[in-house]
Amino acid sequence: MRQGFSFIELMLSITLASLLVLGLYAMNNLFTDTYTELRRGWYCMQSLRNTVLFLNRDLRQCGYLLPQDLKLAEAPNQLFLAGTPLTSQHSGLHYPRQGPPPCFAIVTGADAGGLRLDTVDIDGNAVPDFWADLGLITESGAYVIAHSYRRGGITLPLTSTPEVFTGERAVPAIHYELKKDGLYRNNQLLAEAISTFQPTLRDTTLSIHLKARAHAQERALTFDFPID
Repeated sequence: MRQGFSFIELMLSITLASLLVLGLYAMNNLFTDTYTELRRGWYCMQSLRNTVLFLNRDLRQCGYLLPQDLKLAEAPNQLFLAGTPLTSQHSGLHYPRQGPPPCFAIVTGADAGGLRLDTVDIDGNAVPDFWADLGLITESGAYVIAHSYRRGGITLPLTSTPEVFTGERAVPAIHYELKKDGLYRNNQLLAEAISTFQPTLRDTTLSIHLKARAHAQERALTFDFPID
């Protein structure tokens, strides 16, 4: 005659099974937390990498065919790099057909609404080189072209009141700005994990301190670039 489990044996089996289940649950939580932290760290590194790639590319063509004294401008959480970004509608600045470089526009008027330029085609290839959300560097400071600007117009509305004098030179610029939800390039989100963006120009070196954060994970990087 076969004998069943006793009450003590049954309780012992339930206890061991419970401990096993709890152990597996703890291990699963540990693996999940580890994976989540690794994923957040990877996300931070990818944001830094993507930012550095764009900065390096823009810095390498910074000031191409443009006045070297209008090469860049810095502001708190902002950076302006002279030049035009390559897009599906614009292939960048080209050697001008009329006259040698440097290429620039002349300010013919300024008021609280923005600037008026003598031309928006600074390289003479019949393609406007200024457009909405792009930066603008003048001899008195840097500004951002308002989103309402229609490409081709010689009057450029700005996002802030300009303090610019008639006769100053002006060049288009790629604009980086840190906002609450990440780092933007020409008003388009570039890296949402970036929480710190501090450009500093020291002599002939541009130093950019970057920090990316995803919950408790944080990565930092200082990017130095020589300015000739």
